[in-house]
Amino acid sequence: MNIVDRLRNTIETRLSQKARNRFHLAEAIFWSMKYKFPARGMLVIGVTGTKGKTTTSHFITSILEEAGYTVGMASTTTFKIADRTWVNETNKSVIPPKDLQKLLREMRDSHCNALVLEVTSHALDQNRLWGIPFRYAAFTNLTHDHLDYHETMEGYRDSKMKLFTLPRLRVAVVNGDGDFAEDFLSLTTAPKRMSVSATTDQPLPHATDHLTATRVSANASSATFTMEYNGEAEKVQLQLPGRFNVENAMVAAGVALNLNLKLTTIAAGLEKLDRVPGRVERIETRKGFTVIIDYAHTPDSLEKLYSTLRPDVRGRMIAVFGCTGDRDKTKRSIMGSIAARFCDQVILTDDEPYTENPHDIIEEIAKGVPRGRTLFKASREQLIKQPKPPVIKKPEDESGEGIWWWKVPDREAAISTAILRGKLDDVILITGMGAQTRRMVGEELQPWSDREVVLKVLKEAKLAL
Repeated sequence: MNIVDRLRNTIETRLSQKARNRFHLAEAIFWSMKYKFPARGMLVIGVTGTKGKTTTSHFITSILEEAGYTVGMASTTTFKIADRTWVNETNKSVIPPKDLQKLLREMRDSHCNALVLEVTSHALDQNRLWGIPFRYAAFTNLTHDHLDYHETMEGYRDSKMKLFTLPRLRVAVVNGDGDFAEDFLSLTTAPKRMSVSATTDQPLPHATDHLTATRVSANASSATFTMEYNGEAEKVQLQLPGRFNVENAMVAAGVALNLNLKLTTIAAGLEKLDRVPGRVERIETRKGFTVIIDYAHTPDSLEKLYSTLRPDVRGRMIAVFGCTGDRDKTKRSIMGSIAARFCDQVILTDDEPYTENPHDIIEEIAKGVPRGRTLFKASREQLIKQPKPPVIKKPEDESGEGIWWWKVPDREAAISTAILRGKLDDVILITGMGAQTRRMVGEELQPWSDREVVLKVLKEAKLAL
């Protein structure tokens, strides 16, 4: 570990947040100057929100490439410089200023003329993006997350708002179907303010422009909709599932429209994106059941994922998930309740514990599981066989543990347990880590991949295709 890394670790553990933010600012200034402000030569687009940032960044990148741009991208899952793409193994959505500015210099030297950056509230609050001239800002949504750091939803909102109040921002694009959307449009410094919506053709107050999605149809494998803008219409058939991806695509389309791209070009770019690592990533098996890996790690994202998939699941839906340690504890029991409400079986396991005891985290999730069962939604197969939904209710002194839900602390064992229980038409949902290739245990960053574990278990059980 070099002197800069040792200094950073000391600051992270010993100083106040305000002092740490000053250090991050100094660090960002230094490395921006060191690499000669590489982002200044590119069209810079920042994407923020609780969820959908990664997918929206990929959608924007796909559209820009369809339009002929040479694109650099940095997201939670992926780094991209022109034709070269590789996995983000840092376990960070926004890497430290030293590494980020070095990456931007490589993009500039590779003749990238557009830059798409996933932007987090932490990075904004900590000044880690200083020196990057954002001209376009996109907002996907704001839901319950990171309250351990921001304390309140208003504090969380205000940190993200920093992207929208930059002095030279030209365009703000906001998903008008979510909470807080009006706040971002009313407070942004951007002269062009676009709202996008899949529910109304009426722009939000303070919007100077509006994009509408009509004829929306979404299922567990794809989605279709029609973009309508200034009297023109263009049908889009996404290769990604769910209404939430329609919203992500619309935000990306809003950015592209403000680059004066045609609807036909935008639609072609959206349709070309067939996969985002760790985002509703499907793995089929020889036994006829499906394993899906997804990054969903908040109550809202978990509910949207489950509710999107549930209607098309002919067998059982089996959930495998945990919660991150040293983070917002208030969402844990809520997530347990949501899993029990939508899924036939639930397996609670370890995620990234950081310095917390993994067993304590699981116990907090478990508090919500029995509550959610009273709202259990039957699978399609059960509804076909029975005229009324089955009543799955245990006596009050029984929680159902060991009957329809389990605690399996070892994540690999939990994934294996779910897969070995899989039957024809079942869907096994492994959430929380997505495409991550490492996870934090204690103060050590250890190798980990949900996908690799799934493939290993399937191979050992002779279930791999």
